[in-house]
Amino acid sequence: MGLGAWFRRILVSLGIGGTSYLIMIGIMVLSVVYDRELEPVVTLAFDTGRGIVGALDRLVSGSHWGQVAVNHLRERVNMTHVVLSIPAIVIAAIIVGMPLNKLLGGTRSGLQRIAIALISIPSTVVLAVALFSFNALWPDAYAALLRFADWVWQVSLNALSASADVIPGARKLTNAARQGFSGHHYVIMALCSMAASFLVNALFALATRSSEETSPKLA
Repeated sequence: MGLGAWFRRILVSLGIGGTSYLIMIGIMVLSVVYDRELEPVVTLAFDTGRGIVGALDRLVSGSHWGQVAVNHLRERVNMTHVVLSIPAIVIAAIIVGMPLNKLLGGTRSGLQRIAIALISIPSTVVLAVALFSFNALWPDAYAALLRFADWVWQVSLNALSASADVIPGARKLTNAARQGFSGHHYVIMALCSMAASFLVNALFALATRSSEETSPKLA
């Protein structure tokens, strides 16, 4: 695989992560502006997040470190926001990941690009849950990640607040977001979508190349 192919995969991953984050901010805006109308959606996200934690709790029953990880996930991660970010990742993977890969010269077929996009979505969730669960094993590295994520979130809110002349009520919306949203989870989910997209794409390419090399040659 040439350098250009790796560069393309990085650009596609950045496109997916950046787009998913912008959509997450849009979801946040809608949940603030239409709080009553979207209350059933938020409730569903809350119940789904609680169900994920409950399933993991049952899965690691009897394991000390597993219980430590799940308890950390339950106590320190807003799973509602994690679940709400999933639609953004789905949309970004489909409407940005596949066309961008083709536009940048990717040689995959349409079916292969769809497969990569669909596999990267659950991979993002698994990667994020693993990161949120086991971050206690790498406290310094995770603390640095949180500082970076918080910085990105604050920059995003400052940019939204600065658009008050264009977007009515932007400052009020920003203040509500600062009080009610743990935005670093959105940032981390976007970063996980980048990582998952890149890894799935790379593994798919490696597997395809290996299959081509081991297949019998036609005379």
